[in-house]
Amino acid sequence: MAGRKELWSVSNDVKKEYIDALVPELKLLRAKAKISQDDLASILSVSRQTYCQIENGNKDMSWNIYLSLIFFFDSIEETSKLISLLGIYPSQFVDKIRLSAQER
Repeated sequence: MAGRKELWSVSNDVKKEYIDALVPELKLLRAKAKISQDDLASILSVSRQTYCQIENGNKDMSWNIYLSLIFFFDSIEETSKLISLLGIYPSQFVDKIRLSAQER
């Protein structure tokens, strides 16, 4: 069984790939979710200005913000399938965690 650190470990290169795939789709996903920049920023606990900079590609997104956005968009019917189709859902990471949980 994989150790906890190994289980939750994601290389910086993989993180960057997922983040880079998400950023150009943020406006579309936010529109499909029918949520304003201000409301989404509030959910993420960042300022609207910070979220706007992230959405426009002017500020780097942290892995924590990425995961928060994925959890948010995955919880909404209109965007859940879309994040998978766009290749921005971290399925390998999630599958690794699910497999570990089944082994317990």
